[in-house]
Amino acid sequence: MVDVSEHKRAMMETGFWGRAAAGAPILAKSTRRMLIAHRAEGTLQPHTWGTWGGAVDHGETAMQTVTREVREEAGYQGEFEATPLYVFEHASGFRYSNFLVVVGEEFEPVLNWETQGYGWFEFGFWPDPLHFGLVNLLEHAESRSVIARAVGAEA
Repeated sequence: MVDVSEHKRAMMETGFWGRAAAGAPILAKSTRRMLIAHRAEGTLQPHTWGTWGGAVDHGETAMQTVTREVREEAGYQGEFEATPLYVFEHASGFRYSNFLVVVGEEFEPVLNWETQGYGWFEFGFWPDPLHFGLVNLLEHAESRSVIARAVGAEA
């Protein structure tokens, strides 16, 4: 069981759950569409569309966190590749490491208290409103270029 007291303390100090977090949009190789989560009422920035992710737990790397979150939050148990992208750094010291997770086929994610829905979207045809973190990721030129190449689109 993870001790969430440090995450709660960080929330009071930074406004973010944890001192660091990691997440990813998920790309299906077969359709070149991206899976994005629709955040539920009880989350920060509810009713926005964002990445699958969460706080980095004590002793974890960002890559370990994104792997755990893809399995726990999205419910994906198969093999996947994760490519590091833009790292958001807040003035409070909070860091969010973004990755692009690539799976073979589209799948139906398992929803929990954090997600009220999901969608598979073509690159550039995003739902509204996007979570500010996903907006930042998509506006980061190098990350956008990596994602565009992965889906075979122009950045």
